[in-house]
Amino acid sequence: MQNAYINRKLVAVFLLVLLGSSSCKKILDLQPHNSTFTDAYFKTGQDANTAIAGAYALLRSVLLNNYSWHVYGDLPSGEYSVNGGLDAFNQPICNGQFIGLNVGPWEWNWQNYYQVLQQVNLIIARVPEIPASAFTNPDLKNQIIGEAYFLRAYVYFYMSRIWGDIPLKLAPDLDVSQAQTIARSPATTIWAQCLADCQTAESNLVFGYADLSQTAVRANRGSVLALRAHIQAWKHDYSACEKTADTLIRQGGYQLEDSAHYAQVFVGKSREGIFEINVNYGQNEGIATAGNGGGYLPTLARPFIANQGSLNWPINHDYVINLYSDTADIRYAKFFYQAYTSNQGQTIKYANIYYADGSSQGDPRLSNNLNIFRLPDIMLLRAEALNKLGRDGEALPLLNAVKERAGIADYTGAGGTDMGREILEERLREFFFEGQAYYDLIRTGLLLDYNENFSPDQYYNGGWVWPIDPSMFKDDFTLVQTKYWQGKL
Repeated sequence: MQNAYINRKLVAVFLLVLLGSSSCKKILDLQPHNSTFTDAYFKTGQDANTAIAGAYALLRSVLLNNYSWHVYGDLPSGEYSVNGGLDAFNQPICNGQFIGLNVGPWEWNWQNYYQVLQQVNLIIARVPEIPASAFTNPDLKNQIIGEAYFLRAYVYFYMSRIWGDIPLKLAPDLDVSQAQTIARSPATTIWAQCLADCQTAESNLVFGYADLSQTAVRANRGSVLALRAHIQAWKHDYSACEKTADTLIRQGGYQLEDSAHYAQVFVGKSREGIFEINVNYGQNEGIATAGNGGGYLPTLARPFIANQGSLNWPINHDYVINLYSDTADIRYAKFFYQAYTSNQGQTIKYANIYYADGSSQGDPRLSNNLNIFRLPDIMLLRAEALNKLGRDGEALPLLNAVKERAGIADYTGAGGTDMGREILEERLREFFFEGQAYYDLIRTGLLLDYNENFSPDQYYNGGWVWPIDPSMFKDDFTLVQTKYWQGKL
């Protein structure tokens, strides 16, 4: 890792005007601070609260920048047939081509994620030193510490699914001149640290929210358990995953939204939302769309975005009609537009659009929270774990509960591998364009069954993880390219 670049200056502390209030203001980026300023800064509960707000803001930025959440989690799965004439950078990724003339090196570079980690490590190092009496709410100190450990675990786990082995850094750099390069740690080491951080986070957080305006957009104990269940499933520790998911389902207080209110799930803060990234136009946190040039959502065109005739990311027609073979599926109607009748089908689950310029409708803004974890995810993850453990009878009600909400028939087929495939496909249906599909297909070993354009040689030889940017090698002789990608860049 090129730490000299990553830590050229410490990450800014971001200011929110009363993050916990009912009307959050837009996050403002303050000036970077040095270690002297840091010593002076972490003195009050407000300092800690604005620091954790800054961490959430940084996470929001890296997940939304260049559509990265969907580029990593959706495009390689086969869900889309990106129009290369409109988006030449992302079109090759649909076929698993992670390198090439048009694939940008920003997709290979992890430095922005270490900016998030720098901020989080700073909170973990300094907030425990603030006296509890400096917080207006005595529970807020533990909450912020728990959130910081959750965010660190989440970012490291997220990165490990993209790049595999990554540098593990658990302390902030307070002096750039003392920054050290760090070799890549094995992914297994990363996951162990993530689980340890989850344990600390859980001990500092509770279920629910004293301030309902913070629902899902700040982490709580349910967020931690959802992350832990995903880590355990990724490690194929299905016994632990099943127990974690069961605890979350029983104790978290979450409920499936009924199908009539499906849209609320994607607007945000629904009864099933466990952790989300805030994208709220009413709180000055809306996102400019592709209709505004270079924006966030390339999956919409007219009639959902005025004056937007081109569609950068049409759905993969064959993929969708095979997956949603039962057209009575409520999700088919609510998630897609012209999916069966056109090769220009749109994904519309994120289509809550406002216009910043009013009636001229030239400046569309998206106002849909980005779902990271929600209840049906954990229900199906537990069903997957139970199926792997040979407990199909216990998995069936979880699978069918998700199907029943979608208005389709219960599963009546065989158990074992057949049921495992059905659970996977239910995940693919439920979480289409939610940044989950690629990881689900990698975890279950079935990617090539759903994206026939992905190279088997690349897949079987570890090329399903991304290469790392050669520019990061410049000042760091500890950094080694991922084995599959050596000599290919």
